[in-house]
Amino acid sequence: MKPLAQIEKVLLLRGASLFGHCNAEAVVRIASIATERRFDEGATIYGLGDPADALYFVVSGRVDVAEPDDGQRVLGPREAFGVQEILSGRLRGARARAIEPTVTLAIEADDFFDLLSHDIEIVKALFREVLSAERTSNGSRP
Repeated sequence: MKPLAQIEKVLLLRGASLFGHCNAEAVVRIASIATERRFDEGATIYGLGDPADALYFVVSGRVDVAEPDDGQRVLGPREAFGVQEILSGRLRGARARAIEPTVTLAIEADDFFDLLSHDIEIVKALFREVLSAERTSNGSRP
């Protein structure tokens, strides 16, 4: 399979709820630091207690994210995972494994924070999304 073109990355990330509050220019900058990673069926993407060195966005395939206390979630295309550990600076609180052949876009933590440090619009958009997701999970209205 051929690597994703930059415009494909932009279009995919534009559809992610995590970046839903970002303008097109910001998504282009985010896409520029996203790298394609492919995982075979059953491959571990990260393990419980691993350093939180990247966040991931599923392009194709499915990922099982199993948390010791919160059960497990199966994520598919256009869903992001590993975000909270990146933002909080914690070690991984879950194990992520490819259920089937999976393609992700990975955004390295250092690159992400470097981008955030130079682009307040992305920071504001990220805060809006995180707060919106928190309100939704708590049953409050946005």
